[in-house]
Amino acid sequence: MREDHENPLPGRFFAPAVWTAVVLSVTAAVWAPSDTDPGLSPWSLTVSDFAALDRGGPIETTMAVLGIASLALLVVARARLASVRGLPSVLLAVWGVGLVVAAVVPTDPLVAHVGGPALVHRYASIAAFVALPAAGLLLARRFEVDDHARGTARWLRALACAALAGAVLMAYSAGPGGRELIGLVERLLLGCEVVLLGLLGRYVHTRPTAVHVPPAVCRPPSSTLRP
Repeated sequence: MREDHENPLPGRFFAPAVWTAVVLSVTAAVWAPSDTDPGLSPWSLTVSDFAALDRGGPIETTMAVLGIASLALLVVARARLASVRGLPSVLLAVWGVGLVVAAVVPTDPLVAHVGGPALVHRYASIAAFVALPAAGLLLARRFEVDDHARGTARWLRALACAALAGAVLMAYSAGPGGRELIGLVERLLLGCEVVLLGLLGRYVHTRPTAVHVPPAVCRPPSSTLRP
C-alpha cells in the first residue's frame, strides 16, 4: 500500500504530545487512588470508580487529554499514512471520542443503582476499550506489507491481542466474577492500550518522509542534421 508523507512537522509535534499524554494517564491511574482515599484498593476498584470520587481530579483530566491527543494524532496519521485511512480511522476516532465522553460524563460513585449518565460513561468506555485494539489489529495487517513497519506491526498485534484478552477478562470480572480484581485487570488493559497508542505515535513520528522528485522534462533530441 502506498503511503503519503506530506506535512512532517505536525507529525513530529503530535507524536511526543501523545507520549506525554500516555505518561500522564499512566501516572494518574497509578497514583490518584492513593490521593483519593488510601483505604480503597486500586485492584478491586476501576479507574472510573476513583474518578467518580474525585470529580475534576487528575484521572478525568488525563483521560480527556489522552482522548484529545489521540484525535490530534489521528488527523496527522491520516494525512501522512494511507494505511490509517478507512476503518482504522473510524475505530481510532471511537477511541478518542469515547475517552473524552467518559471524562466529561460522570459515573455513579460506588453505588448499585446506575443512572443515565453512568450508562453513557460505561458504554463510551467499553466502545473505547474495544475500538483501539481492533484498530491495532487492522493497522498491524496493513503495516506488515511495508519492510520498514514490520517490527511495529508485530508489536501492534501483540499489544492489541493482549488488550482484547484483558477486555474479555474484565467483562467476566464485572459479571460472573463478582468484580474480583477488576481494577488490576482494567489497569493492565489500559496499559496495553496506551502503549499501543504511543507506538502508533512513534511510528508516525519516525516514518521516513518521502522525497518527491519532479518528473524529468521531456525534451526532443537535438537534431544532428544541419539545414
